[in-house]
Amino acid sequence: MYEETGKSVSYFEQNNDLVPLKKQQPTAWLKDIHSQVLQQALKNLDAAFQNFFQNLKKGKKPGFPRFKCKGIRDSFRYPQGVHIENSQVYLPKIGYVLFRKSREIEGTLKQTTILREGSHWYVSFSCEIEINDPVPAPIAEEKAIGIDMGLKSFAVMASGPNNTAKRIDNPRFFTQDLPRLRVLSRRLCKKVKGSKNWLRAKLQLSKLHARIRHCREDFAHKLSTEIIKSHDIICVESLDIPNLLQTGTRSLSRAIADASWRFFLGCLKYKAKEKGKHFVETGQYFPSTQTCNSCWHRQKMELGDRIYRCIVA
Repeated sequence: MYEETGKSVSYFEQNNDLVPLKKQQPTAWLKDIHSQVLQQALKNLDAAFQNFFQNLKKGKKPGFPRFKCKGIRDSFRYPQGVHIENSQVYLPKIGYVLFRKSREIEGTLKQTTILREGSHWYVSFSCEIEINDPVPAPIAEEKAIGIDMGLKSFAVMASGPNNTAKRIDNPRFFTQDLPRLRVLSRRLCKKVKGSKNWLRAKLQLSKLHARIRHCREDFAHKLSTEIIKSHDIICVESLDIPNLLQTGTRSLSRAIADASWRFFLGCLKYKAKEKGKHFVETGQYFPSTQTCNSCWHRQKMELGDRIYRCIVA
């Protein structure tokens, strides 16, 4: 439609098409799904295209919204109509489903998302909670930390009045499991698509991807929690990660994605806000690794140089 008229199909137009689609083949199966679940899927689609066109106007090079294939991170969302009774959750048009709480649910339930990862189903509740603004932590030099993200080391951190340095090894979860991923991928390619063996091989591959993702998230949460508990001022470099992924070589882009800097920095940022800590992002091109922390003398360093030795101080 856009190629013919220059206009995109709006969310409201697609929403109005749902009723006739439910009455005709081969889309009559849509009537078995709660209407608000279908509307939420259309809102996701509309938001994806809105973000795509907005980024184009800003001069960026965003990826075109991709068709969401069945079986890849399947999920659906209820904006209302869900309620919880003990260890059961009521989902409209599905009924009561047993679930295991990872923690107590607080506040007013706003929306519910059901997600499948591998062979497991997860339910996520978005709740509204009234909280008081945290008291800002006092600014003290001994409680400050600077974090420089990297690939050889996941991060190099300097803290305290003496700028004591500490290196965090890069766990490289994806790289560690890459041989196994290749084996499972080749095994999947050899199966007849849609067969039981193909479904079994696909499930094994998705389980491994989920395990890698969970390991990354667990590492990021534990490290960020440790940093927030021990420091009141956290300084990091603002990184243009999408640009690094696009402009880097294949191996470099894979290493950056494996490090999952964005998720880790996101954890630091929201945890600092919750605890009243100060989260500071320096400019992307600020030469922190080329500047002496004592006299502020700046000298160029090669990419392979790992230790800064000031020629002045």
